[in-house]
Amino acid sequence: MKKFCKITMITSMAMVGVMVSGLSAHAISVQSSIPKANQTLQAGNQEIMVKYDHDFNQFRSRLLLVGETGEPILIPATVSLDHTEVKTTYPLKAGKYQLQWQIWTWKGEESSGSIPFTVVGTAPAPAPVGDHSAANLSPAPATNGQSGNANAKQAPSN
Repeated sequence: MKKFCKITMITSMAMVGVMVSGLSAHAISVQSSIPKANQTLQAGNQEIMVKYDHDFNQFRSRLLLVGETGEPILIPATVSLDHTEVKTTYPLKAGKYQLQWQIWTWKGEESSGSIPFTVVGTAPAPAPVGDHSAANLSPAPATNGQSGNANAKQAPSN
């Protein structure tokens, strides 16, 4: 009886091993990313891009930005037409971050991982948008609640 249990247990373990190796054969992995793992970026609006080696189900997948506080931020991103890449820009402040991804294939298989990176410096000040002198800003004419030319006389009503 002991021999039978031992053979059954070994057979079961072998079957689990085959099943796990079969699942991992379809695992999605990252081909390239911006930022790369352990890269240092400057603070400010930065491009974030992750390209995978397989197409994925965009409706079940997600991309999170996790900062030093540990609070995850869901990042809205554009998905490429071939469903292999996500891309966006995001304002980053100085600190240590992880880009956490969870991807599902159209067959229902899940892969996940993270990309650690660091942001240094301060974000650059926004550039002036244009000349806003008083000569360029004129108030709209008063309309007294009516549309059209406020100075025009209204036709008498019958």
